[in-house]
Amino acid sequence: MPRPVAGVAVLLSTALLVATACTGGADVPVQPHRTVNIGFLAPVSGPVATVGTDTRRGAELAVEIVNGRYPIPLPLAKGAGLPRLHNARIRLLVADTHGSTTRGAAEVEQLVTDGQVVAVVGGYESAVTEASSARSEKLKIPFVNGGSSASSLTERGLDWFFRTGPSELDYGRVVFSMLKERQSMGTSIRRIAVVHTDDQYGNDGAAMIKRLASHVDAHVVADVAVESGTEGLVDPARTVAQEEPDVVLTLLYTAQALALQESFRSLAHRPRALIAFGGGYADPVFLREARAGAEGVCSRFAWSADLAERNPTAKAVAGLYRKRYRAPMNDDAARAFTAVMTLAQAINDAGSRRPADIRSALVNTDVPGRDTIMPWDGVKFDDNHQNIGARGIVEQVHAGRYRLVYPFDVAQAELEWPMTSDGG
Repeated sequence: MPRPVAGVAVLLSTALLVATACTGGADVPVQPHRTVNIGFLAPVSGPVATVGTDTRRGAELAVEIVNGRYPIPLPLAKGAGLPRLHNARIRLLVADTHGSTTRGAAEVEQLVTDGQVVAVVGGYESAVTEASSARSEKLKIPFVNGGSSASSLTERGLDWFFRTGPSELDYGRVVFSMLKERQSMGTSIRRIAVVHTDDQYGNDGAAMIKRLASHVDAHVVADVAVESGTEGLVDPARTVAQEEPDVVLTLLYTAQALALQESFRSLAHRPRALIAFGGGYADPVFLREARAGAEGVCSRFAWSADLAERNPTAKAVAGLYRKRYRAPMNDDAARAFTAVMTLAQAINDAGSRRPADIRSALVNTDVPGRDTIMPWDGVKFDDNHQNIGARGIVEQVHAGRYRLVYPFDVAQAELEWPMTSDGG
């Protein structure tokens, strides 16, 4: 029997609180036969717990909107519940992976056997998502992921795994497109250094960067892998500094992202440019703890608060998120929100609780961009179940917060290159 997540009773009571969200602010209990159980995986404890909390909140908000009535132009927002299932409500069962591959897989097993879920959403670390979705594949349960980016996840030939967010290759294309445009402005980008975690997320990303480097006639002059639990990065930082790269590209989790910044500072080295492929640089903890040292750092994202201000639907959802959690919606929350909304629409389209019917509905999903909160073309899966409508953008830290700097035609702030010397 898989180990419970902080106690099955706590898990179920939390899920019931989400399931009873309804109209007018009143809590009306929903009968079990009127609910549809879905599981949600997140690292809500451990070294990236803040990210796990953000993803859980995004998922909870999506469920609240589906279960209630909201004047937001999103599918399933205006009516309570799933109309093709007699207005059944969704019940979200949250399971804590703690960033562990074995625990993530065990939680999927428990969600299916004990929680009777019809599908699983979530995952954060790509390695955890790989193991968890492999278990759901054996159980023939749909797994919808929004936050893991390793390209290999949708190259395994799985029948039950779907990804709504961009792959690392999608993100790589937008980053290298920005680099190419900078080159056309006279910026030298010949030498690239890569610092990455020695796991699926980092190694897949580093391999992708090496493939795309030729697009800007550049060479990877340093490829530095660090164990995901490593916190002291002076030696890797020194290796990078000695190569004097034109740009440093990183794939690191929060502790390593902070350690690299501190190591560069201790060496009195300031990279000309540092562009992160998400990970710890997207964690609010990074901005809070790195402070001035974060100025000028870039990161790729799938969500932009700047663009949300120009999209009435995204702005309304972000406002509701802030009201509920007293914090701004961020990239991790937005991707989890979108994954849950996509699954909810598929369940409704299927008009069934049968996992096989839900899988078929996911295969045929075609959600236009206007029906999402993301700056995407929409949600439509290719033969590998990768969303072909997902897009990436690049933001840079200006005055302590990320601002949209690429694509240049929709930028809300000017890309600073080289990076500001603050904190160096």
